[in-house]
Amino acid sequence: MIEPFTAALLLAFVSEIADKTQLVILALAIHTKRPFSIFFGALTAHAVMDTLAIIAGALLGTSLAPQTVKWIVGPLFIIGGIWILVKFRFKKQKRKEASFLGKQPFAIAFLTVAASEFGDKTQIASGLLAAKYGTMVPVLLGFVIGLAVVIGLNVFVGSKLAENIPRKTIKVISATLFILFGVVTLIR
Repeated sequence: MIEPFTAALLLAFVSEIADKTQLVILALAIHTKRPFSIFFGALTAHAVMDTLAIIAGALLGTSLAPQTVKWIVGPLFIIGGIWILVKFRFKKQKRKEASFLGKQPFAIAFLTVAASEFGDKTQIASGLLAAKYGTMVPVLLGFVIGLAVVIGLNVFVGSKLAENIPRKTIKVISATLFILFGVVTLIR
């Protein structure tokens, strides 16, 4: 029970550092003054997506392939990036929470992370670990704790860094990251 937990914890932590999903979470975190909503939305999405993969891996020994959804997820990221740029260009920005997050940063974080994690390497890895060890709970706990650490560092450090960065720079970087992740998703 310790080995699958430890393997999952380390794999989740290492595989998510500088991952596209974590960069998206960072972009969301710097757009809001509600980092806990982003943290819990992202962590919940990861937990849901990894639970699905772990169940599939433990029961079937397989997981979803990233190729099946790249043509949906890639364009969604590109559209999201263009939308950020268009809204920024035509709307006077105020020094308050970004309007694209609205009053639902938890939901936006959840949906964004769920879409980007569908068939992602972390989800596949969680399913494969569950298949390897033939157990679900220790693998799920390891992944969730590892992801909580990475997401927490990302959201809370990122939101503090954002206090010293001009809003225009944040918008351009966020939009660029979304578009870049969309393109990378389509070409890999």
